[in-house]
Amino acid sequence: MFRLIAVDIDGTLLRSDKTVSPRTRDALRTARDQGAVLMLASGRPEHGLRHLAETLGLGLERLVLASCNGAAVVDAETEEIICHRTLDPALVARVLDLVEELGLAAMTPLGHVVHATREDGYNVSAEAPANGMELAITPRFEDLGEPLHKVLVCAEPALLARHVETFRRELHGQAELALSAPFYLEITPPGVDKGSGLLDYCAARDLDPAEAAAFGDNENDLPMLRAAGTGVAMGNALDHVKDGADRVTASNDDDGIAVVLEEHFASTSCPPCVASGRPASSWRSRTRTARTSPTRSTSCRSATT
Repeated sequence: MFRLIAVDIDGTLLRSDKTVSPRTRDALRTARDQGAVLMLASGRPEHGLRHLAETLGLGLERLVLASCNGAAVVDAETEEIICHRTLDPALVARVLDLVEELGLAAMTPLGHVVHATREDGYNVSAEAPANGMELAITPRFEDLGEPLHKVLVCAEPALLARHVETFRRELHGQAELALSAPFYLEITPPGVDKGSGLLDYCAARDLDPAEAAAFGDNENDLPMLRAAGTGVAMGNALDHVKDGADRVTASNDDDGIAVVLEEHFASTSCPPCVASGRPASSWRSRTRTARTSPTRSTSCRSATT
């Protein structure tokens, strides 16, 4: 039985109208009632995920928040910090240098505030209110004097696409980079992504990742789909995300999460095998590479349930 259900937010849990369907809500409630833990895994900051959970009425019981692409993992009900990984200040400075050189903008969450390098940056004005947070203009994040979980580079999609490889080349081996949207490039500490967040939680709770299911649609979801025992790509996922998953379900607008959970919890004796546009018997054979969490700092500790 799935003991952990990790879900991406936009394009996965949320429909195109930014709501959760009654069917998906019921399926998640049934899974949690049967003992599963729900993990919201997102590039959003912790405050934004709490705001979302409250807005959607998900409740805090058996809820885990894996924010900033897995850099911070927190038990929503007890507020226990399960993992807390931050960027090297020198790396943050280098990222901001590149942002300035290329004429882009960047944001970083800290507490209840989204700090942005420029007020006119792409989507800057929308990011803070979308997460129930305040916006502050801070040209250099080093001036905050606080450890940061991530830097979010933002630009009009075509412009960002021209510069992604520059960031990959300049930051190679020093950070993890992933597109969470065509206009957002997420930069997190080395080895840190949604997959490491899932593994950190499993290690802290003595949970076998094989008993986890993960759902996603975008590039930054791939590590999580690979880390979980069952990685499920949404029907609306990018093609390479579908290729890296165990199975493809229906789209976010067609209750893709519910399709899998209803089948699984109705009968755990036979794996659910429904794929969007594929025969029900067509599960994909995926070669798994054993992976552990990044080297643990004192902020990523083991715990018992």
